[in-house]
Amino acid sequence: MVTQFQSDKNVITDVHERFVLYEAVHRYLNNHESLTMKWIEHSLQLSFPKVYSVVNRLVNKGYLMRKPSTEDKRIKLLLPTNKALDGVKLFEEMKLNELHALGISQNKIKGVPRLKNFSQATRLEIQEEFLSPKDWS
Repeated sequence: MVTQFQSDKNVITDVHERFVLYEAVHRYLNNHESLTMKWIEHSLQLSFPKVYSVVNRLVNKGYLMRKPSTEDKRIKLLLPTNKALDGVKLFEEMKLNELHALGISQNKIKGVPRLKNFSQATRLEIQEEFLSPKDWS
């Protein structure tokens, strides 16, 4: 899947981008402290230019937004957008349905395709059906 969607800007295939995106979504959904560039730099042991590049790509793709910290305006908090929340939810539901089809999980999300059904040929159809851009801001 990574090689198939590497050039598609709406599918996150870079391991660092995926980690940052999932961490931002996790923190948001669990009401934890928001993600910061410094945390990413320290946790992933990446240089600041690399972290800046990863975050910029996610911001430019519409998955993250920067918000100034209320305590220190120099610090930018990284928050997931509705596009990120919807995309991660759909991806996880598709993975769950794949595990169900393989007999690994008892759980199944009705109406959601399996991950196996996600391809270049079906991406737009799945996106239009499950990820309405009108809700993305």
